[in-house]
Amino acid sequence: MKHRLPDVVEALFAAGAEPSLFAPPPHLHDGGRPQDNDLNTFRTRRVTLDRILAAAVRAQDGIEVLAARAVGLELQPGAPPRATGFALAGGEVVRADVLVDAGGRRSPVTGWLADEGIHADEVVDECGLTYYGRHFRITGERPPLNNAFADVHEFPTHLQLAFLGDNDTMMLALSPHAEDAELKVLRHEGAFRAVLAANDAFADWLAVLTPLTGVFCLGSLKNRMRSLVVEGQPLVLGLHQVGDSLAMTNPNRGRGVSMGLAAAGRLHDLLTANGRDAESVALAYAGWQRDALAVYYREASAADAEYGRRLRANLLGSAGPATAPSVEVPPGHPVTSQQIEEAAMLDPDLFRTFLRAMSLLDDERVIASPTVTEQVQRLTHDLPPGPAERTIPTGGLHDRETLLRVIAPFS
Repeated sequence: MKHRLPDVVEALFAAGAEPSLFAPPPHLHDGGRPQDNDLNTFRTRRVTLDRILAAAVRAQDGIEVLAARAVGLELQPGAPPRATGFALAGGEVVRADVLVDAGGRRSPVTGWLADEGIHADEVVDECGLTYYGRHFRITGERPPLNNAFADVHEFPTHLQLAFLGDNDTMMLALSPHAEDAELKVLRHEGAFRAVLAANDAFADWLAVLTPLTGVFCLGSLKNRMRSLVVEGQPLVLGLHQVGDSLAMTNPNRGRGVSMGLAAAGRLHDLLTANGRDAESVALAYAGWQRDALAVYYREASAADAEYGRRLRANLLGSAGPATAPSVEVPPGHPVTSQQIEEAAMLDPDLFRTFLRAMSLLDDERVIASPTVTEQVQRLTHDLPPGPAERTIPTGGLHDRETLLRVIAPFS
């Protein structure tokens, strides 16, 4: 956004978004690097981001907003066919050289294509989590976050996640497994607050939070990625998907907005460079999706599946799965994702390379390069083999019976 949409970033800061400057762990602080500014982030609620983006779009020359509902596609016959317009509910057709489907995770466009016998390639990975979320105003001095950019508490059968927003706000989510019937009571404000209050490690934060909203439930989530190119052949020309209509991941890793903007930026570049050759644009966009976006999608889905399986296993009293890798490496790679992560905490340059991969700034997959492999092997030569043992806390909300007693008055 700093490079492509500086006016939007400026407007977000003016609207109360907070900058979050990159700061390596103290033992890796060594004066900084020229590209450290690329690792700066900002904190904002989605509603504020959407409002500022919408205002920026409306301010562009040539933008016309239609208060109408699209109900289908106009397709020009061919092999492959070409999308030339969106049909509106009133019978009109809005025609354009390029159509963009930014209709979100429930976009009807894939269905319209299927009605015409055009079936997009689709990958679906189950989420298994439900999110009960609430927004708060911060009314006092802020305690420190326990996890750099968030405040995260992991319990056997639910997660507690807190993220700072704009204008002294915080979003809090309690996330159990979707099959955990007893924790559905978290949709009630009393139960939600009781669980927060029972988490002693969150007491300082809870003391400075005033609710702004009720409790919202986000469920029925699936990680989903679509493609309009199958086996190297475009299914349709002149139509491209961005945002959640292209790839949607559960908020577990917080990648949705970044993936959406990355796709929009890449599509912009391809259209600017070669917009008159619709087939070349389609193939190049699909190539980027395969080589970069799909990796980010799989990393998020793997983490999501691991959390879902872990919560379900704890709910059923069975063994939990291994921790999902932080970054994806190719099959047979000389070093593992865990070794890369361990080594990154020993070297300031490798730490930045690792963080760029985690932050969706590594389309070239430098993280899997021979140079990084050599660094990791050198740094981890004396480390003990195998994963470090997880410390399993006990007591309080880590005990299922204690959790159920806390929510019992609201069941």
